[in-house]
Amino acid sequence: MRRAIAALLSALLLWLGATAAAPAQSCSFSATDVVLGAVDVLGGGATDSSGIIHADCSTFLGLLSSITLTISVGEGLGGASSGARQMVSGTTATALNYQLYRDAARSQVLGSNYWSYGGAPITLSGASLLSLLTSTGLDIPIYGRVPGGQAGVVPGSYASVFSRDPTDVRVDYRTCNLLLLCVNRSASFSFTVSATVPPDCLVTAGDLDFGTTGVLSAARDATSAISVTCTLGSAFDVGLNYGFYGSGPGDRQMRSTAGDAVGYRLYRDAARSLDWGTLADGLAQAGAGQGTAQAFTVYGRVPAQATPPPGTYSDTVVVTVTY
Repeated sequence: MRRAIAALLSALLLWLGATAAAPAQSCSFSATDVVLGAVDVLGGGATDSSGIIHADCSTFLGLLSSITLTISVGEGLGGASSGARQMVSGTTATALNYQLYRDAARSQVLGSNYWSYGGAPITLSGASLLSLLTSTGLDIPIYGRVPGGQAGVVPGSYASVFSRDPTDVRVDYRTCNLLLLCVNRSASFSFTVSATVPPDCLVTAGDLDFGTTGVLSAARDATSAISVTCTLGSAFDVGLNYGFYGSGPGDRQMRSTAGDAVGYRLYRDAARSLDWGTLADGLAQAGAGQGTAQAFTVYGRVPAQATPPPGTYSDTVVVTVTY
């Protein structure tokens, strides 16, 4: 009987020794990059993406009674302001604003206990967390967004690296074993938020109306406007094709439903000496993007010519912006 008791006590002491050793073990953490891809800075819409923070405590789950995790995410190497985090580029002087969130609705900013720009860290706690930490670990999503309307950003590749502990990333966690002995630990990991701003342009055009006349014994002039918005610093050319019926800058025509024609021309200058045509013909108007709308005046002229039968004459000209 004494031998049996000694064996039992020995087994119990071995189990207690294994439990007491548990605090020496720790969790590990890693993250995927948040790749936002191509961003339209001229439009008002946001660009969204997401990433994953992975926690792995599976090596000693059987010895734990609870885990509490607090994941703080700070500014990143791109920096931040009270309004947004920023990505930077090695080839441009501008920064691209973005934000990281804790929820898919992107209403709760992901923040840190170690910086002063608001938001809140991710906190997971309680014994129920153990049920999530399976042999494959736990995946915790984070959500990124680049807001639209950043027309002052120059095209290029932008990024912010999160690598500094605790300024950028820190995990504070507490583990308690089956004997309710608890230990506080910390860890860190790294990831990158990236996006690309491609050159882009938007264009709108107004109609050119020569009005009403009885005879075409003298030239009739009129103007219209083209509005072009291109990303900052992007070179572009505005070309006008020769309409439905024309074959060149001197051969544009408006026609009636009966097929009768009125000849007209379009110019880039008020003196009406520089024809406006296509880029292929070398007759386009060059410009440089400012991130805001730029107005280009189209100078039209119906030269004196034989007056066709009365009617409504029209043509459709396609505006093409090449960038």
